[in-house]
Amino acid sequence: MTYAAGAPVTVGVDGSAASLHAVAWAAAQASRRGRALNLVYVNTWPAYAYAMWPAWGPPEGQDGRSAGRDVLADAARHAAEIAPSAAVTTEIVDGGPATVLLERASESALLVVGRRGLGGFPALLLGSVATQVATYAECPVAVVPERGTPPAADGPGVVLGVDGSETCQAAIEYAFTEASMRSVPLTAVRSWYWPTDDPAIVEAYAPLPAHHVLEQQRVLSEALAGWSEKFPDVQVRPVIAHHRPARALLDAADGAELLVVGARGSGGFRDLLLGSVGETVIRHAACPVVLVRATTAAH
Repeated sequence: MTYAAGAPVTVGVDGSAASLHAVAWAAAQASRRGRALNLVYVNTWPAYAYAMWPAWGPPEGQDGRSAGRDVLADAARHAAEIAPSAAVTTEIVDGGPATVLLERASESALLVVGRRGLGGFPALLLGSVATQVATYAECPVAVVPERGTPPAADGPGVVLGVDGSETCQAAIEYAFTEASMRSVPLTAVRSWYWPTDDPAIVEAYAPLPAHHVLEQQRVLSEALAGWSEKFPDVQVRPVIAHHRPARALLDAADGAELLVVGARGSGGFRDLLLGSVGETVIRHAACPVVLVRATTAAH
């Protein structure tokens, strides 16, 4: 899917520290891509009010919009500090956060959310809103950690998970585009392990025989074929990791600016929209993670 020039970078804002981190990251992204930044505050008061006060509505003045305007004003100021040249729009929408953001995803070039918002349980590493939009959004989704680690000057740049599936091509395009815009290298990770690689069964992660390494290098090279010609300015660093995919990606992303993965990989069940690797990395990565579907493009 190629998005029109007017499609904005959309970010969900709820006043939490996590959402302000997401706003800052989204503002830089919008400026880098020459797109507008749309800040969305979801007013949940109507649904809450009808559940709690079905006969007469919420207490006077508690409609949520006043708080929303304050939250959006603060977020807009924060965005302007990061990207003063970016055009910023704001909106307050009644409804449920995940539902509203998924509706906005259909008309956005990128949807950005914080990993944790105001709701839910503090011990959870991933909020329910982030989980739902990462699972169902039509556009690429960026999940931004609340306390991200600054990228290392000599770090891996943009890290890309390559599983060799046809659906991986959209993620590859997105990752090359990001690396080119940021003027950083692209670290392409191909992870492979024996089905019995379990400490309870065999000694874990023994060195791969040479012919297996060559086979994984072939899969990685074929997946990346042609992209270096399209992006000659991007230095590609191939990595073959004998480890479970999520662990390999999290290790490779240490000090990275961004981690890019396909929303669905080559394993698991076809009916699942968010693969286990994608779910794990957005829970634990120290850098922002972008999940890209096969039907989306990096424009």
